[in-house]
Amino acid sequence: MDKMDFQQGNPQEDRPKRVAKKKRRKWLYLVLVTLVVLAGVAVALLWDATAFDGLRRSLIYARAEKDETGCVTLYRYAAEKDSCFALLEGSLVRGSTQSVEVLGEDGTVRYSADVKWRKAAACANEKTAAVYDVGGTDIFVLNAQGLVRHMQLSGEIIACTINEKDMLAVTVNKSGYKASVEVYDAAGEKTFAFHSSDRFLMSAAVDRSGKLMAAVTMSQTEGEFLSSLVIYELTGTEPLLDAAMRVDGAYDLGGVYDLGTVNKHWCAVGEDGLLFLITDGKTKTTTSFYGFEGTYLRRCCLSDDFAVVLLGRHKAGMQARLVSVDEEGQVLGEADVEREVLSVSAAGRYVAVLYSDELVIYDSTLQVCARLSHVSSAKQVLMRADGSAVLVGADSTKLYLP
Repeated sequence: MDKMDFQQGNPQEDRPKRVAKKKRRKWLYLVLVTLVVLAGVAVALLWDATAFDGLRRSLIYARAEKDETGCVTLYRYAAEKDSCFALLEGSLVRGSTQSVEVLGEDGTVRYSADVKWRKAAACANEKTAAVYDVGGTDIFVLNAQGLVRHMQLSGEIIACTINEKDMLAVTVNKSGYKASVEVYDAAGEKTFAFHSSDRFLMSAAVDRSGKLMAAVTMSQTEGEFLSSLVIYELTGTEPLLDAAMRVDGAYDLGGVYDLGTVNKHWCAVGEDGLLFLITDGKTKTTTSFYGFEGTYLRRCCLSDDFAVVLLGRHKAGMQARLVSVDEEGQVLGEADVEREVLSVSAAGRYVAVLYSDELVIYDSTLQVCARLSHVSSAKQVLMRADGSAVLVGADSTKLYLP
């Protein structure tokens, strides 16, 4: 039998080839890992509002022309009294008794309409705003590009709120009732109405899920005013909850100035404290409370994750305390204030406070992140979730980039 001849090759010649092949594979693996890491860092820098905010702003506004204070002039408009403003992605919405506008960061007027209103007010989420005539019947729903729809209601508008799903809760005066709440979906269709014949309605809102509507009512019993919270499913006819706004069954919240949500909790801003409430509408309702303890509420704003209140030690004077509170009623941070406050705004994890002589940006624990002097021309501040702030003046706005 013939012998079979196996060609095993020359190990002295083939070994370098095998080593080179392994080195190529290792090099390709390292390149791939590096690209993945760089891509992750890039995504974090550009999209994560809770990390690397400063570097993210620097990248986005690298080519913007800044003045000596580090600000960029974004929007210009006619000087009109009693204007209201709302920020959208890349646009500013402005309403007044004479006009409604959407202004782009590129300097263009993306939408403009002449109006004759009693008083303009605005509410907004990140992508949609509603500008309305208080005491009138008009609502302009707008996005960053311009008009979405113009709505004319049958009753006089008292207040309007908008949730994350572009649903409106509009408090209106209706003949035969002390007040009513009408809910409109993102297409502008009325999906729910709540009428009150024996109690006044102070404020109303639709929750983030778009399934529940809450309204604050006020009634008078034996000469005393009592606030109550009414919650409805938008598909139902009977309230899931109708309860007096009391703490431990005794402490009344007082008059309620605002109603919104903080981390899925309803938050009612009263003259005596913040009441946080979460309910399944059936068997379980939990509440938490932050009391003002004898101080006087001067300003309040609600962020997605916390509430901020400015509390005066006296009815008059500049001595006050700035406090941030989470949905459990726990204090996140405090800061003493001994000067005039013109405006407070919160977004993301930041709080902007416009003083008469300075703009200060805090984090949610009220630790100072940035300061800007020479702000005498600004009358209002609008905080942005990326840590920048828009300073609103009489005829223009400036973007402060810390």
